[in-house]
Amino acid sequence: MIKTVNESEFFIIKGDKADNFLFRPVDFERDLSTLHEWMHQPHIAPFWKLNLPMSEFKQWLKQSIEADHKDIYIGTFNGKPVCYLVAYSIEKDPIKEFYEYRNGDLGMHLLIGPKEYLNREDGLSMIRSMIIFLFDHYKEARRIIGEPDIRNRIVIPILKKLGGEVISKIDLQNKKASLIVGERGSVIEKMKDENIQVEWLKSMNWQRNELV
Repeated sequence: MIKTVNESEFFIIKGDKADNFLFRPVDFERDLSTLHEWMHQPHIAPFWKLNLPMSEFKQWLKQSIEADHKDIYIGTFNGKPVCYLVAYSIEKDPIKEFYEYRNGDLGMHLLIGPKEYLNREDGLSMIRSMIIFLFDHYKEARRIIGEPDIRNRIVIPILKKLGGEVISKIDLQNKKASLIVGERGSVIEKMKDENIQVEWLKSMNWQRNELV
């Protein structure tokens, strides 16, 4: 019998530096207050628009955990919770109408919670870890699709540096976004070029939804 593993943990190693990352599904009781606090931060609230009263936020979080078109995760960086990650089905999302959708496309939303990590060096490390996790966990994913707000001057340059390509600017219901596509092969090649290695400690084999 295969033991269920409900989290992924790995080191990203570059030169003498090794950073630890762990991703696990959001737990309502454990993560409610952290996510509520993050959504009220000035660097997050204008983009996510979820700076809600706690009663409304609880309802939103329960619906997000139970949704069949997305999976939501908390990520830690060297032991500290730092990011919220959403993997979602492109096939079940209106975003597929804005570009040439392919089988194997996986949607991604992300945020970095603590403001002190909102810099290009830490941001690059964390977003790289999110992409590594998604490609490992969703084996059928060939491309990751992001659509950050065009005002986001941290995330867009990082996604491009990691191998993403801005293919268009699009008008969504609540924002003007840059549509960014990251091919699995391009991401891997970028890591090879920078001599970045990944050392896996454990890899999640539990999956709630089939998103790809």
